[in-house]
Amino acid sequence: MLSFNATMVLLAISCVTLLVGFSAREKRWGPWVMLVAVVGLLSLMSYSIVNLLS
Repeated sequence: MLSFNATMVLLAISCVTLLVGFSAREKRWGPWVMLVAVVGLLSLMSYSIVNLLS
């Protein structure tokens, strides 16, 4: 399982990526960056939930 600090770093990276994608939403690559950030956030949450259940 990831440590608390590693989880917070990954969460911060995903949030910053989401912010960058939202700031560039008028460009062609902006929505794709937001999509990658949301998938990263959801995978981090699901990884944490699965580790708590097992």
